[in-house]
This record gives sequence, C-alpha cells and structure tokens, in this order.
Amino acid sequence: MNADSLDDILSSLNPASLEALVRGLAARQGEGNRSGVSLPDIMEALTGGGDLGTGSVGWRRHLRLKQAIIDTVAGIAGMQYVEGDA
Repeated sequence: MNADSLDDILSSLNPASLEALVRGLAARQGEGNRSGVSLPDIMEALTGGGDLGTGSVGWRRHLRLKQAIIDTVAGIAGMQYVEGDA
C-alpha cells in the first residue's frame, strides 16, 4: 500500500462509516463475542487486506491508521476504543 492509498482511506474515514464497519464485523463474530472488534480486524477491513509495508514506513502507516481509528471511534455514541493487553 502506498501513501496515497492510505491517505484515501484516512480521508474517507468518518464516524458513520466506521460504526457501520464495526457493527458489520461484530455481527460476523460468534454470538457471545459481539461486544468488541479487534483493531487488526478493523484495519484489515479498512485496507482491504492491503499490506501497510515493512520497516519504519510500514510502522508509521500502522500508527497513523490506528490513531485515525481511535480518533474516529471517539465520535461514535456508545462505542469506545479499549487498548488491548499484550
């Protein structure tokens, strides 16, 4: 994935589209596992499975997309971003 592709994804990201995406991903999960959707699943859906790249370039793209998701989730009533424990 090049920088322009990521910029296109970021510019189209808004609370309504992200909420629909998250709800759609949650609906595909097991019945007892619909209260949350993992960040990697959201990122994969947004990028269409596209590779963000390797090394420092890929990591910067990953962090940009992650922060955009966090910021956008903040504008969705009833949803929150919860940092995972690793």
